[in-house]
Amino acid sequence: APAAAGAAAPPGRGGSERRSDASSIRVPTEKVDALINLVGELVISQAMVSQAVASVTGEGLAGIQEALGIVVRSTRELQERVMSIRMLPVGSVFNRFPRTVHDLAQALGKRVRLEISGADTELDKSVIERLGDPLTHLVRNSVDHGVESPEERARSGKPEEGVVRLRAYHEGGNVVIEIADDGKGLDRERIREKAVSQGLVRPDAVLADEDIHALLFRPGFSTATVVTDVSGRGVGMDVV
Repeated sequence: APAAAGAAAPPGRGGSERRSDASSIRVPTEKVDALINLVGELVISQAMVSQAVASVTGEGLAGIQEALGIVVRSTRELQERVMSIRMLPVGSVFNRFPRTVHDLAQALGKRVRLEISGADTELDKSVIERLGDPLTHLVRNSVDHGVESPEERARSGKPEEGVVRLRAYHEGGNVVIEIADDGKGLDRERIREKAVSQGLVRPDAVLADEDIHALLFRPGFSTATVVTDVSGRGVGMDVV
């Protein structure tokens, strides 16, 4: 069949390209969700049968158990394969950020390089769709607040070009998405002063580093001194 499809390809379009197009189809999400729900019901039914067979005794039990074992394995594989239909690589989100970093760095007069790893790590489609906005905020935050200007980096003995790293990886049963930069880090005193000025903490309060860092997640909290299109608008880490 593939050979015939290749032979029938129109002029100017190779058979391999034709076969590549035919290897995927567009399916409405509703159909996939309905299939996932049916598989879920099948798994429940299989568990009920397994429980019933466990109480059966007598002749023919071994054959029933063997057949049930095949059903259990097939059901498990079917469930895994159906669930994988909704899985997409995080690269579909990550790939928007090189341009974001480039444009923002130029606007701020900085030199910043984005390094991406683990772009082939897969997540459910619904999670992928929700990742765009919070990741955009975090990446912009790294470029704006984290990475210093070329002049400041040179004074600190750093390369003038800063680095923002966007990484996805598996850890246990979870997928971890990590954003890091080689900038100056968190300014503990500046965060504290801002919190005191906003009445979030008392001037004489003794705060551990984790308490200081937790202030960043308070609604409307920002250490920006000037309100710009990037910072100081009160849309902070609490939104993320």
